Amino acid sequence: MNTTSRSRAQRHQIWLEQIDTVLRAQGMARAAPLALQALADGVEHPTLLNLAASVRFGEGRFDEAAALLRRARALAPRDPHILNSLGICLNTLGQPEAALQAFDAALGLDPAMAVAHFNRGTALEGISQINEARASHERAAALDHSYIDPLARLAWLDVEAGDAASARAHGERALALSPSSHVAQMALAFADVQQRQLAAAEQRLSKLDQDPGITSVNRSIVLGLIADLRDAEDRRAEAFAAYQASNAQLKAVYEPQYAAPATETALGRVRRLASWFEAADPEPWKEAPIARPRASDPKVHVFLVGFPRSGTTLLDNVLAAHPDVVSLEEKDCLEPALATFLNSNEGTERLAHIGSGDALRQRDSYWSKVRSFGIEPRGRVFIDKLPLASVYLPVIAKLFPNARILFARRDPRDVVLSCFRRRFGMNPSMYQLLTLEGAAEFYDAVMQLSELYRRILPLPQHVVRYESLVGDFEGTTRAACDFLGLEWDEAMRDFAAKARARGISTPSAAQVARGLNREGQGTWRRYREQMAPVLPLLEPWVEHFGYATS
Repeated sequence: MNTTSRSRAQRHQIWLEQIDTVLRAQGMARAAPLALQALADGVEHPTLLNLAASVRFGEGRFDEAAALLRRARALAPRDPHILNSLGICLNTLGQPEAALQAFDAALGLDPAMAVAHFNRGTALEGISQINEARASHERAAALDHSYIDPLARLAWLDVEAGDAASARAHGERALALSPSSHVAQMALAFADVQQRQLAAAEQRLSKLDQDPGITSVNRSIVLGLIADLRDAEDRRAEAFAAYQASNAQLKAVYEPQYAAPATETALGRVRRLASWFEAADPEPWKEAPIARPRASDPKVHVFLVGFPRSGTTLLDNVLAAHPDVVSLEEKDCLEPALATFLNSNEGTERLAHIGSGDALRQRDSYWSKVRSFGIEPRGRVFIDKLPLASVYLPVIAKLFPNARILFARRDPRDVVLSCFRRRFGMNPSMYQLLTLEGAAEFYDAVMQLSELYRRILPLPQHVVRYESLVGDFEGTTRAACDFLGLEWDEAMRDFAAKARARGISTPSAAQVARGLNREGQGTWRRYREQMAPVLPLLEPWVEHFGYATS
């Protein structure tokens, strides 16, 4: 070793020893900035890269943090802590599947790593695999009895599913360990509202609302719960104002991601597709490449579409209770095809003339994705439930010309109000629902596009009205079964019990778990004054779909 190399090695060793001393004595917050200085001085060490990544992550520079962690992983491929940190970064970047691979790799090296189980559960929540997420959180809590976060998340999952008793058990265990857990407090407040313990809810929510340390996303949830409380108290004007404040919090958080100047919004894409199809030659859409039957195919392939809060979750769970039906709930298995064919006019033109080889590759990709969620459609009636797949119908028509479309419909005024009031996992489409006007504009645009598709695309469609399903359950369900080639089965009457076991991931979970009820019908009338600005936009659809205009 020459003098220069020896000097560099000594300098690097000094850095490592200094950072180790600071890390032990003063913690990560003081050691991490030193790690950045060491990296700038040419020190390449996995621990330093991990520390530096924590700095970049805290600054919101998630791509840079992930890049640092990939460098650390290359140097220490069997370090589960680096893999866990990488998974957190990837999940924050909106790459949950890559994040899950990182968490699984960490757990392969250290199966008892409670924090990796918890983070895995969080990623699974993000892709609506609720039962699997719950199992990961339960494993984390079992491995570390003092670990607050998985208990708090379990409380939240419980209350979202309408199980207030279990939510209280998990939430109180979490608060016994740490009274400051915001998620546990929110879960208990939500349970209070569900059980109409309104004074207790008021006390919890007032305390949370005044907490300066709560994150923006959690503050949005708290404001939404305050809105639900005011609604339960029939203080409608205050409730509506709280819903607006809740959504404004989220809008500020997600605006840079979903409404940047160069970004095509979900509303923009729907309007662009409508313009394209208005001007397009309808002839190429009358036929599709032949989809030859294969042994692995479902007996019947169904897409359940419509608009969020239109009754798709209720209908899906009713049909999924049939022994011949298997259902996949809100997993976007068509995403690769959508990116190829619907993200540009040029892509849609290619879709119009897609060849059999390309169509086959896209179908294989779709079925591979379906099966990756543990679903086996072979020989069953397979229902792919994704409300806004109503925007994707040209892709479905070309790739799956034998598919059948169930279109869920509900009073447009109830739909738009419910979309504005309820909490969704955020994506470009859900971002459109954060204002009442935005929700109404998006609904109007999607319905216009759906009607245009109905005229152009040769897909068999059957409309199921939410109000009819609730009011005439057997008659409406039998009609849907006839359309799907299913015999009526008494098991469908007990759909609520099966729904609770499935682990519903949508805002309708608690309502569906209670079985049939009319609580969502005509809710818009209570907020008629607040909805006045959007009623003229919705009125044509109210009339077109045959709802009473008063």
